[in-house]
Amino acid sequence: MQTIFQIRAIAVNVWRESIRNKSLQILTGSALVFLCFSLVLGEMAVGGRERIVQNAAFWMFGSWGLFATIYLGANIIQREYQRRTVYLILYRPVTRPVFLTGKLLGIVMVLMCIFCSLFLFTVLIFKVAPVQITAMHIMALLFIFGEWILLAAMSLFFAAFTSPILQALFMVGIYFTSHWSKDLYIFASNSQDILLKNTLNIIYYILPNLEALNFRGDALYSRVVPHQLLLEGALVLICWTAVFFTAANLIFSARRGV
Repeated sequence: MQTIFQIRAIAVNVWRESIRNKSLQILTGSALVFLCFSLVLGEMAVGGRERIVQNAAFWMFGSWGLFATIYLGANIIQREYQRRTVYLILYRPVTRPVFLTGKLLGIVMVLMCIFCSLFLFTVLIFKVAPVQITAMHIMALLFIFGEWILLAAMSLFFAAFTSPILQALFMVGIYFTSHWSKDLYIFASNSQDILLKNTLNIIYYILPNLEALNFRGDALYSRVVPHQLLLEGALVLICWTAVFFTAANLIFSARRGV
């Protein structure tokens, strides 16, 4: 019971501090401006306004989620080190796994607030466009939020042992490479160079397949997605989130001086 209270207290503290953060407010506001700008771009297109607005919305959700998780993961951990409050917390009867669990839940709470704000504004933009919102749109957006959670765990993993700059570079590199994982696999299958083929196969298997969480094209073209693919995406999300969070705990627990 005490552990649950500690996790809740840490998570709520992360949420309160992050919600008041000006950088996150600017990031969210810029996303809203971008969505409004997509309506202007849609007006300039011939017969493709609805598609442009949808593409812009999905791209915004994916990109802004990456930016937010990079910022939150690095800022929250580094801020604790700078203020030296991490030492005060860990000197109390708070274990390191409890500390990181509270941080992750706090980040997820912040991401949920950002996601809900962007979702409500997206619904408004879709009404203006107009774009009919289908069940596949909701499913695609839910998996995007799931990707945000995975990225949050990944962000904590890198924040546990790297600087904010390196963390951002790793996150961006893995994000785009993971979304191109199928292309890498196909390229490796067709490559005649053994070294290149083995290297690409290693990259394919050691990185999460974020493309398994991508159902934006299906929502855009109103395609029905088989339940098997949805289950595969859910398994990728759960397993890789657990892997990164467990690795973050192991590294943070082994880190000396903390």
